[in-house]
Amino acid sequence: MAKTQRGFTLIEVLMTILIIGVAAMVVVLNLPSQRFGDSPEDSAQRFLQQMHHAREQALLRNYVFGIEVSENSYKFYRWHEQVWQLQTEPPLAPVTVPEFVLLELQMGDFRLLDNMEEGRDAVFGRDRRRENPDEELPRPTILIFESTEFVPFSLEFSGSAINSATYTVDGRSGIQLKLEEGEAW
Repeated sequence: MAKTQRGFTLIEVLMTILIIGVAAMVVVLNLPSQRFGDSPEDSAQRFLQQMHHAREQALLRNYVFGIEVSENSYKFYRWHEQVWQLQTEPPLAPVTVPEFVLLELQMGDFRLLDNMEEGRDAVFGRDRRRENPDEELPRPTILIFESTEFVPFSLEFSGSAINSATYTVDGRSGIQLKLEEGEAW
């Protein structure tokens, strides 16, 4: 009686591994370079959530918050003991948006901002740091008050790619925030 062998030869196993490896390499090379959480929409959603949190904290704890926006980042500050204190703990930690996401801030019409001209006392007084007079002082442009109202603004998150959509956090009312999607052409 002859025994029949069952199983695979070494060459069959190696060929199977080779085919699976090549297929995996093709899939990885064809994935977009953008990671999850790096789109303009994700950045806008994150800002919106942080803004809601800051408004909630302003109401519950009687705080005043300020947001300083630059071309690729934004920072939350809290007005405390006559100075703007940088918030470094999540969820209000400073955020640098991905390099392909562009920020554009447009301030709304708000008479309070007229007091913030150079050489005049601002609403919250000048942030006078005693430790280092040459230190660059924070200049928040968006203010969130204890009542949860805020200085009207519109913050646009757009991708640097030609066909990428634009997302705008619309706070022009000073009371309500909306996330709006712009058209990609």
